Amino acid sequence: MTEHLLRVAAAAGLATACLAGLTACGGGAGSADDGLTQQQREDAVASTWPGMLVFAQGQITSATSDTAEPREIAGITPPQADTAEPLPL
Repeated sequence: MTEHLLRVAAAAGLATACLAGLTACGGGAGSADDGLTQQQREDAVASTWPGMLVFAQGQITSATSDTAEPREIAGITPPQADTAEPLPL
């Protein structure tokens, strides 16, 4: 169980580094041409498990800032557990 948690933590750290790199360079090629706002792109990424961990970490970090504004989370759809039954079509 501990090994599994270490792998999850490592994956979350890798995802954090990747997303930080993409944020620093503007999101990669074509990101400005997709017609989505920055918040919509963040919502899409935060709808995956690694993205949700990175998003939560960013929100916790910004909560310590006195100048940060609250962020809407209405566009984020939390990912379902792997063991959950799929939604009916």
